[in-house]
Amino acid sequence: MTSSRPVRRPSVACFLAGLALVATSCTSGLAFVQDRRVDVVQPRGNKKVSLPLTVRWTVHDFKVTGPDGSASLDAGYFGVFLDRTPVPPGKPLTWIARDDRQCARIPRCPDARYLSDRHVYFTTSTEMTFNLLPDLGAAGGHESHEVTIVLLDGRGVRIGESAWYTTFHYDRQGS
Repeated sequence: MTSSRPVRRPSVACFLAGLALVATSCTSGLAFVQDRRVDVVQPRGNKKVSLPLTVRWTVHDFKVTGPDGSASLDAGYFGVFLDRTPVPPGKPLTWIARDDRQCARIPRCPDARYLSDRHVYFTTSTEMTFNLLPDLGAAGGHESHEVTIVLLDGRGVRIGESAWYTTFHYDRQGS
C-alpha cells in the first residue's frame, strides 16, 4: 500500500540560510581586511636581480621593538622567509623545529643559525641582504625566488594572517 501524503521540501530561503551559516563558520577568525602596514619596495615583483640582493620594505602603524617579550598586536619585529611558507598565524618562529627530534635534544635550539639554515630570519631592520640564494636546480639556471615578510610580536609569535612578499628572478652563473 502506498501513501499519498505530499513530501515537504525545504524552501530555497531555508537552504540559503543554512549555506550562509556553514560558510561563515568556515571563515571564523579570518580577517578580510587588506593590511597595509608593510610595503615591499625592493626588489619590485618579477624583476631580475643579482647578488648580493637587498630586500627592502617600509612599515606603518607598527612599532618596531624587537624581541621584548610582549604580546602586542601592533609592536614587535619581522620574520623573513626565503623560498618557503611562513609559520602559521599564532605560531612562534621556533615552530619550524616542531618535528626535529635532534634539535629538541640541543639546549637553545632552534637558534638564529638553525633558522637561517632553513631560510628563516628575523630582524628589527626594514631590509635584509642575501649574499646567496638557494640553488633551486632550475633548467638553465633561471630561478624564480620569493621572500615573504610577516609581523612578529615581542615573543616571536606571528601576528595575524597578513604576509607581504615579492617574487624575483635570478640567473645562476655557470648553470
